[in-house]
Amino acid sequence: MKSKKNRYRPNREKQKARVMHRFRQVLWLNLVGIGVLALSAAFAHGYHALLELPWLQLEAIEIKGLQRLDRASVLNTLAIPKTSNLFSIRTALLAKRLEALPWVQSAIVRLDPPRRLVVEIAERQPFAVVYTTTFLLMDVSGKLFLEVKPESYKNLPLVTGLMGANFKLGDSISAESFRVLSSLLLSLDKYKASIPLDSVSEFRWQETDGFTLYTTRGGIPVHLGYDHFEQKLMRLHSIMKFFSERQWWGAVQAIDMDFPRQAYVKGQFNTHNGI
Repeated sequence: MKSKKNRYRPNREKQKARVMHRFRQVLWLNLVGIGVLALSAAFAHGYHALLELPWLQLEAIEIKGLQRLDRASVLNTLAIPKTSNLFSIRTALLAKRLEALPWVQSAIVRLDPPRRLVVEIAERQPFAVVYTTTFLLMDVSGKLFLEVKPESYKNLPLVTGLMGANFKLGDSISAESFRVLSSLLLSLDKYKASIPLDSVSEFRWQETDGFTLYTTRGGIPVHLGYDHFEQKLMRLHSIMKFFSERQWWGAVQAIDMDFPRQAYVKGQFNTHNGI
């Protein structure tokens, strides 16, 4: 009787082939890894060599749009070494640094071949000095961006009552109060010959009553309300002229202009004044 072949006997040829296949795979992976490392090292060496090329080093920085900021402050903020390579400059990061400066509203930093960096700055435009718990400069968008001394900005209106003590740098006043203030100052600008800004010491805002301005001469409150400022200021000009010509201005205590076609003047007038 013939003996049966052992079907479970290992096939040595197949095992040998399988081992060789795995060996080739491992060898191939190792060679690929070595190649990648070598290539990376070559790229790194080439990159560093590229950074050291003199014809790729920064040669000049042009700064545009400066009004109140000085060039030295901008350069210190950029903090770019003189020997910087163009490939090492991150323009978006530099723009972000500049926009952290209080006076900078927006900044664009770009490379201008062959070896120049251009910085374009849009500065904030001051609109008023706002008093909360301290004096803060407000820009034309209503944002409070810088703590200041009011005597340094006598050419700007001083506004009080716009916000509570919780407001701080970086905050913005309400859209409604900013709209009313803008309308008032625009109207006042039309009458600056007869009612100059330096004749007003303070613009006080109240949510329920609108704006009241206080005159520099005598500290007289002049209530103007929320709207129709142009007509009210025209009447106020007539009233101021009337009292000044008769030298009665010192007797005036308050003026309420928040009426459609008239004004209310409060003061200590005697019968000799004819009022």
